[in-house]
Amino acid sequence: MKTKKVFQNIVLLTMIFSMTYACKNKKNTDVGYDDSLNTTLNISYYLPGDLNADATQRELALFAWKEFFALNWQSSWTKDSLRTIADSTWNFATGGAQPDLAVWETYIHRTELRPANGKRTKDLSKGLPYYTFIDSTTVNVGPNAIDLDDYWNVLDEDNEIGSAYLFAHKDEYEVLYAAKTNLVEYDYVKKYFPTDTLLDTASRKGSNKGLSYFTSLSKEQMCASDSISNSGLICLPCGDEAGNEGVIEIKLAFRKLDASKGDDSSRFITKEVVVFKKDSITEDIDAIVDTFGLIGMHIIHKTKNYPTFVFASWEQVDARNNDMQTIGLDAVLVDGNSYTDVDPHRLNPVIERVIPETLQGINDYVQNEIKKENSVSKWQYYELIGVQATPLDYKDRTSDNNYFMANYVIESDLKLTNFHGSFGDPFNDTIQNVACNKRSYNMGGCQGCHGQAQLSFGTDFSFLLDEGAGKPVPSPDLYQTYEEALEAAQGQLSSGKVSNLKAFVKNLDN
Repeated sequence: MKTKKVFQNIVLLTMIFSMTYACKNKKNTDVGYDDSLNTTLNISYYLPGDLNADATQRELALFAWKEFFALNWQSSWTKDSLRTIADSTWNFATGGAQPDLAVWETYIHRTELRPANGKRTKDLSKGLPYYTFIDSTTVNVGPNAIDLDDYWNVLDEDNEIGSAYLFAHKDEYEVLYAAKTNLVEYDYVKKYFPTDTLLDTASRKGSNKGLSYFTSLSKEQMCASDSISNSGLICLPCGDEAGNEGVIEIKLAFRKLDASKGDDSSRFITKEVVVFKKDSITEDIDAIVDTFGLIGMHIIHKTKNYPTFVFASWEQVDARNNDMQTIGLDAVLVDGNSYTDVDPHRLNPVIERVIPETLQGINDYVQNEIKKENSVSKWQYYELIGVQATPLDYKDRTSDNNYFMANYVIESDLKLTNFHGSFGDPFNDTIQNVACNKRSYNMGGCQGCHGQAQLSFGTDFSFLLDEGAGKPVPSPDLYQTYEEALEAAQGQLSSGKVSNLKAFVKNLDN
């Protein structure tokens, strides 16, 4: 792709978004309070399996919020030891600021989905979690080792899918991540691909079939999980309105809170977490228990009417005011310098991260409903920033203001914010990166990115099932200082891991 064309496309895109979102409070016919919403939203543990095939943005937003409630509901685990199940007797109105143990905390961690020995044999429907790393001889060893399986929130990722490190308060607190799935996905993989050898074979088979195969499938065929999986291909189960849950994956972003810098812990869902630091003497990786605040959440859900997944993303409402700063791992230059202390969130030209007006109205409504039922609930301090369901082409992007959906604390850098191509060519509007219902699309944002897992990796939109680096997890990522992260980034870039963004961004500064 020619740099000039890329520059022209992004400038045009910036103009379009500027006109579309110029006034955050501008009214339209699909924004704001609507009394009829009172009959469509219940704050409950019910997890919807699907919604109608031609859902409006408002209906998708309400569907997403219902998922948020269900996954943040009190888990039943303390009563019955069951994982991924809500406690139907828990009362939201009297439940305090947050549940002691949320349903999502009991989801299946990526190291459980992909155990170090490459074999899925355990029953994960109940009991404690079971974390494993390939490098077991240097991770969490010695006299101060803790039992990882006693903790639900093990933060073993320190970057935005290899794209950037992120710090809050400019250079103070690194953001850490965790990826989890529901039991439906684990049990599916355990049944059809119990070993990584079988899983990798299926992934390669799907990758080799590529676009031509996936564009031959109708929506119904994209949900024919049993028959397609029996043929040796990965096809994750779909949720439906009959009560089948379907596959759900979540991505979580956490950081340390600091009251001296204005962080109010009463406005954050806070959890006991495990982070990892390297011992300065032994060079081993120590597991350390701390308390962090949740600042971002993705929920992606495969359903019968939306087999390319419904992608929904939340941010804590204060996150955008906390001087978030990235360190690029893809040689993203700011003002011609890879390592400058300039915030890439505002690299010029930029797509402004304005929440679509329809979602602003829904958020206002939902947050008001939360406060009416429970005035101290921390849920009121989270906002839905985007929801994607039906793929569309780049040329039609103005018809859906979620086309470039990107979370401020999960997809922070230029590459992920503007994504609508492939990993090697992220701004190419000719690349078909998503297949759905017998055609293909050049889709943007989260769905376009996960489309790489569909077409290139053969893993049905899941980045947890391919045979790429880090699966199974060799060792957890480290909780770093800003200086350590900067040094790590410089080392990675000097080793040759440089993307085509380098030339692209240089051109923008000329």
